[in-house]
Amino acid sequence: MESSALDLECRKRIFEFVSAHPGVHFRELQRQLDLPVGALDYHLKYLERHEVLVSRAEGHYTRYYARDRFDPASKAVLSFLRQDLPRGIILFLLQNPKSAHGAILENFTVTGATLSYHLKRLCGEGVLSVARDGRESTYEVVDPDKVADLLITYRRSFLDELVESFVAAWVPRR
Repeated sequence: MESSALDLECRKRIFEFVSAHPGVHFRELQRQLDLPVGALDYHLKYLERHEVLVSRAEGHYTRYYARDRFDPASKAVLSFLRQDLPRGIILFLLQNPKSAHGAILENFTVTGATLSYHLKRLCGEGVLSVARDGRESTYEVVDPDKVADLLITYRRSFLDELVESFVAAWVPRR
């Protein structure tokens, strides 16, 4: 990392925000820092070129992380934790491991197809695992301790009451 890359106050603000909110996407970063789109784009590219930040393209979003802080699995988890429905699914499965599709669906106001889509994505990235028992499939978080650690460490960046209640319940169990 080049030390002069953070000499400008604007770049320092971007780096500090991304460090506190790993996996934040471009538009959220732009809204929170109240920077013009062109200026933010320029500084993000500069920080990537100088190996301060790394980005990960995911569908319509580009998410940003401080360089060398997260392995690919942690980046995938953080990416999903930044999204409301996947975060809710992960929180539910941390508290109710080996739940079937129907049990998960009862706790969300989405269609079965929408839930299936998100479960498939979470399994595809290795965040969840699926086990088949006859016609029924059950889901669970692959590495609950890693996910819980990320939730606990970055809980203030999620601004979610579900995360706070999970942390309150999970920490005493450790």
